[in-house]
Parts: sequence; structure tokens; C-alpha cells
Amino acid sequence: MGNTQDHTAMLTTNKPTQEPYPPVSTPSSTQGQRHRPRHQGSRQSRQRFVQIGNIALSVIKGNIIHQTTDVLVNSAVPDLNLSKGRASKALLEAAGDSIQSECTDQYPSGINSKTVAITGPGNLHCKAIFHVTLPRWQAQGDEKNIDLVVRNCLVEANKQKLTSMSFPALGTGFLKYPPRTVISSMFKTVEDFAKTNPNSTVKVVNCIVFSGDSDTFKEFLEEAKSKATSKGLQEKDMVTRNSLDANIGTISVNIAVGSIITERADVIVNSCPSDMKLDARPGLAKAMYEAAGSGLQAEIDQTYPNGIKIGDLAVTGGHSLHCKKLYHGCMTSFYAKKESGMLPEKVLQSFVTKCLVEAKKNSVQSIVFPALGTGFLKFPPKTAATNVIKAIREFETNNSPSTLKTIKIVIFGGTNDWSSVEQAYTSEVTSTGKGATASVAQAPSQTPKRGTRAYLGHKYKEEPRTPSYWTHFKNNKTIKEWNTTQKGNPYKVSSVDQKTYKSISRAFSNTGGSTIVRIERIENILLFEQYMQECQRTFRKAYVTNKCTPLKDVQQSTGIAVTMTHIDKEMTEHLHDEINEFYLFHGTKVAVVDVITQQGLDSRLASSGLLGTGVYAADMADKSAGYTDQNQNGESKMFLMRVCLGDIFITKNTKSFKRPPCKMCSNDLCTTHSELFDSVVAEFNRREFVVYDSSKCYPEYIITYK
Repeated sequence: MGNTQDHTAMLTTNKPTQEPYPPVSTPSSTQGQRHRPRHQGSRQSRQRFVQIGNIALSVIKGNIIHQTTDVLVNSAVPDLNLSKGRASKALLEAAGDSIQSECTDQYPSGINSKTVAITGPGNLHCKAIFHVTLPRWQAQGDEKNIDLVVRNCLVEANKQKLTSMSFPALGTGFLKYPPRTVISSMFKTVEDFAKTNPNSTVKVVNCIVFSGDSDTFKEFLEEAKSKATSKGLQEKDMVTRNSLDANIGTISVNIAVGSIITERADVIVNSCPSDMKLDARPGLAKAMYEAAGSGLQAEIDQTYPNGIKIGDLAVTGGHSLHCKKLYHGCMTSFYAKKESGMLPEKVLQSFVTKCLVEAKKNSVQSIVFPALGTGFLKFPPKTAATNVIKAIREFETNNSPSTLKTIKIVIFGGTNDWSSVEQAYTSEVTSTGKGATASVAQAPSQTPKRGTRAYLGHKYKEEPRTPSYWTHFKNNKTIKEWNTTQKGNPYKVSSVDQKTYKSISRAFSNTGGSTIVRIERIENILLFEQYMQECQRTFRKAYVTNKCTPLKDVQQSTGIAVTMTHIDKEMTEHLHDEINEFYLFHGTKVAVVDVITQQGLDSRLASSGLLGTGVYAADMADKSAGYTDQNQNGESKMFLMRVCLGDIFITKNTKSFKRPPCKMCSNDLCTTHSELFDSVVAEFNRREFVVYDSSKCYPEYIITYK
């Protein structure tokens, strides 16, 4: 390992936003400033560190439930009733009931100040929650309780090979611990632990002071700065360290933490948007633009006026950067759809391979990559590292000998999660490289509890089957098995059982429907596979960004879908509220029912509605009935569909959307941000639900009525 430069903590006004790269200091970028995405109503500022041995310590104003470190520490009461105490209750509400169940089952006698209770993350973006308890402050000397709790947490995190931790401002509320005493004790405990455990996996310790407690934050900050000054440490905002030197065949591979724009090599790799407007959004591309100079964008505009396709490679000069060439590529976010038949991680792997092949063709000796995918694109560190290193291994195997001698991967050292990315890369490089897979979670031995983050990962990974109530394509086979063995028509239409009939009939009649003639179920194995793939993509997105906000809790929502209040639990239990999956009505013309049964709904064949061209649905049968007609027998047709709404955008105004709008700026044509809503719900007098991709809905039942 190389030397670690001193860095340092201590200031953010809010939870730091993960970002792949900061801008460099140029005449247009003031020293110490950072452009970052603006979240609604919140101000963001740059996180800073103080390096204590091998641990970077930060004091941050924010909310601990928003942190993305491996470990979140929760201050609880001894009996582990998490609903007691303002902070513990807020964490329980955010994480879900599963963590209370784990506490009750695993620690029935509760804990004391010498014990750390460990649970899973529930819905929070961490790997584990450490629950601790403290006695009330009585007198000077009780700071030993802080020391004991912090030390035990550090020891446990190191034992579990975790890299980063977020502590609350322990004891400063109801327990009356003096803030300066708390941060002073934490500082000393971290310092002692770092000295006695120089090879600890723990690299980041954050102390999170609640945003509304400005006085405590001020005292924490002043005392932390005083401690740092007394130790001769300075505040900085970039961790720089050499993490690993290794060989993959004849190629020397170096993993480092720091700033890629200061690197010297024949080639430096850049991740950019597909339009190749490098200064369009904060991050690595903008940092490259500012460091290289305006000549870089001028060359791009001339050579690549239409930008590049996802996964393609563009080559430019290095301009003011310390390289001969820049390789530029555009990749998709981790939860995006397949691109040219490839999942996002395979697009990433393919791009790395293209860079290496291009380097060999031009006799390049050294190339530097950023930690592709781990910032703006939200790849889990292990997934990104696995695919990048796999590409390098395969290149070395298939292209020996080669002029390429050195590959360096630089992990940006200015974010909250650099240590997790570092650990992922060092582990991947030192592994044998055999049997590595790209996934969001290890396959569990049993299904995790619903509502937990582990469950979201499980649903993304599992091999889906048909619903258990289907009668022709039964769920004794996976969907893929059915689709590779099925002969003849891939769909069957059959009558439903009496219980299902009554359930659907009740929802239909209670929402304005008239006399039902019959109800049939569509079992179309090809269409259902497409629908399940979209559901899994949404599970994957929810795993990375947190589960979707329930429809009833979305701002301006008038509540849950009305259909769901009338349909039996036996039907709704097969749906997933984690991704806002509902049964909704869709009225259509009698003449196209057979086509939809076979081919599914296709918004390309529909006329534009009040919210643009998409697949429209309603939670009231009489609303959908307005889009139906009658056959010669006076019968009309309506579908009851399964619809995956995912992240919902609610509007009370008409607008011709081409796709769901951006989650940051609400523009449906946004190219600056990566996260879009999945659906639009219009809260008109008669509510409408719209998805702009037909694979987000499955027409499961046909209701024939008069």
C-alpha cells in the first residue's frame, strides 16, 4: 500500500450527494467550489475529511437515514424497542418493520452499552445497522461510555470487513451528553483504533448531526477542528492513496484513490453523455472539459456532431490533460433496460474491452480508467468492479503479447463511498477471476422478508415463474423453460374460478361497471415474460435507489388505486407494492381485443391522449367504459391489467409527454440527469394512469359486459 495523504473532515450542510467527480479549479471554477445536482429545496456542499491514520473522519449535518455508508449506527433503548426515541423511531419508519423483528428475535433480552446488536438494512441503503445503547450522562468521566460504544462498533465493522460507518451525534439529545465531550471522545477513540488496527477495513467514519440541531453541529465542528489542529492535521476534500499494485498476466494493474484529471498516461478514459456535451451536468465529463480546455469540446463538436451511441467509443486528443488521447464512452445506468440486447453491466464490460483493443491497435503502453459506473450511473461497486476486471482479464488472455503494459483505475476520493469502491476493486483484482458474476445480491438460501432491501435484490435475481393460479402454463416451470419447450400457441384464454370471478366482479360493479357476461383469464407466456422482465428492471432500480414511494404517499395523490380496495387479498398478494404494481382497468374496442390478447397493448398504434401517447388505464370501470364500443350482441370488452407503475409522477395538468419526466427537473426530454419516473398519474376529476412502455402492463383478464 502507498502512503495516505492527510485529509479531512468536517463540513457539509446536508447529506452529501454521491457524484462521480468534482470540477477542477479554473478561471470558471472557483477553488474549493463544487457543482453538484440540486435536489428539491436542499443546498449541498462539499464533504471534507480529516485523516486519522487510515480512517477519514467527517462531521456532517444531515439525516442518518439518508447516508449510504456500509453501516448506520442507531442509538436505541436497552430493550431494543425501536419505536422509543425520536431518532430510533425515524430510522425504524424508514427501514421498515423487519429490523424490529430481527432485534426482537435475535436479542430477546435487549442489550447494554457493551453490546452491539446487528440487523440487516431493511429499506435503507447500507449493508447493516448497528444498534447500541448508552446510559444517561451523570458526570465528567461518563465519556467512557461513548468510547466503549464507538470502539465496539469499529471492532465489529472490521470483523465483518465493512469499510464505512455513519454514527449519529451519540447521546446529545435526551441523554444529555455534552456535544464537545462526545465528538472529542469519538475523535480519540477513532485515533486509538486506527493506531492499533492499521490494516482495518474501516476507512470512513462519519458523524451525522441532525439538520435541525445547528447548535450541536456548531459545537461538533469547532471541537473537531480544534482536535485536528492540535494533531497537525488539515482540512482537505480529496482522499488520495495507492490501494493495490498487482499483475494480470503481463499487464501491471494499479488501483488508486484520488483524482483522475491529474494522472499522466498515454490514454485517459472519460464517461460522458451520449450527446457528448461535456459541461452539461456535474461529474467526470465536466471535470475533463474544464481541465482539458475548450478545445476539447470544439474537437468533439467537429468530429462527433451527433454524439455517440451507448457503448460506443470516441477518441480525441488530450488537449491540456497529461495524456496523448482521451477515450470517451457513454454507458447506461445500472437499472436501465438492455441496450442492443445487453444488460448495463455488459455494456460497461464491452466498453472497457473496446478501449483496450483500441489501445493495442495504436501501440498504447499506459491507460487510466475512472471507476466506471459507480457514481452517476449507480452501479453497485462489486458489479462495476467485476465487469471491468473481467474485461481486462479476457483482453490479456486473448491479446498476448501486447504493447499495453500498465492499466490504472482511479477511484474518485471525494465521495462518501470511495472505500466501498476501493474494496470492491482490490477484492476483484486479487481474486482468481473465476466464477465472478455481476449481481446486486448474493442468492439467499430463503426468500427475504417482503419490504426489505434484500427482498428487492432477491426479486431482481430470481428466475421468474408464472402465477400459481394459472391453469395452463403452470408454475412448476420457469417462464424461460415454458418459452423454450412450448409448442403451438403461446397463449390460452380460459374461464376463471368462482372466487376470482366474484373478486373482479365486485371491483367492476363498485366502480361504475354494469352487467357482466363473463370473465376470462389470458395466459400469454411471451407477453408475461416481457412484463416480468420490466418488473425485474424496476426491482433492480428500487434496490439501487430505494423502493418506490407508495402511490398514496406521493405528493398530490388522492390515495391508493380504488380497484385495490375491492379485489380480494388472494389476488393482490401476487402483486408487489414495492414497485407500485396494481390491477387497473383498460377499455378498448371489441375488434382489437383478440390482437391485444395475442400481441399485447401497443401505444404506437394508439392516438395521443391528454398526457401524450402511452397506455392509459383507470381505477374506475366507468372511466374505462368511455373508451369501449359494442358488438352486434350489445356486448362491450374491458381488460383488467397488471400494471407496474414504479416511480410515479403526479400531475393535475394536461401535457403531451413523450416519456415519463425526469425525477430532478420534471422535463420529459431531459438529457442532464439519469433518473426518470416510470409512470404518470393524472389527478383529474377522473383519475388516469399512463405508462409509456407497453411492457409495463399485462392484460390478464377480459371482462365482457353489457
